[in-house]
Amino acid sequence: MNQQAGQTIYRWKLIEVDTMVMELILIRHGETDFNRDSVFRGHMDVRLNATGIAMADATAEALKDKVFEAIYSSPLKRAFVTAKRIAAPHQIEVRSNLDLIDISYGVWQGLPETEVKMKWPGLYEKWLSKPGSVRFPGGESSKRCWKRVIGGLREIIFQHGTGTIVVVSHRVPIKYMTAYLLGKKRGYINEIKHDPCAMSVFRVDDRKYAPVILNDSSHLGVLSRADKKDF
Repeated sequence: MNQQAGQTIYRWKLIEVDTMVMELILIRHGETDFNRDSVFRGHMDVRLNATGIAMADATAEALKDKVFEAIYSSPLKRAFVTAKRIAAPHQIEVRSNLDLIDISYGVWQGLPETEVKMKWPGLYEKWLSKPGSVRFPGGESSKRCWKRVIGGLREIIFQHGTGTIVVVSHRVPIKYMTAYLLGKKRGYINEIKHDPCAMSVFRVDDRKYAPVILNDSSHLGVLSRADKKDF
């Protein structure tokens, strides 16, 4: 293990998984035009763009030699298509899970970040500074989304217990899962970054969660831009 740019790098793909523990791989979906253009997505069923499809395929290539116990995904197209492309080399069905769907931004959905900042400056600033106590107008509260996502994650862990489990979801749910597994609260999510098609890997032994690697996008090569905005 070594440190690079503040990130833990671990050659986990070269190490066999202990059959008595779980290897949990969290993957955010590939890029969409809304990600690229800083438009709020939420429950809108936005498709992957060409870069996003290439990201999903690069992730599939990186994981092709793993043996999956199961792969779960949000049912929204951008996540589900990412998951299907990752699952294809393994001839395994993707299990759709509503608990993994993105947070509902309500009236913010489909709006660019610049417009949201102008129309809801107070709430937008609160989302940046106190994300654990926000409720989006016409949408979901951070508390409700946290309970849904973490409940779904705990059920997945309980159902399997061992093997390699892949979970494909969205920016906020992935950050919630990461915060939970690190022993943090939902307000911690702005301290976490998770880029499109990056992978975070946790070793799960009973109720003990140990991070192996966080937000690793090294498998994406030129598709992963160093200046990419966290959006």
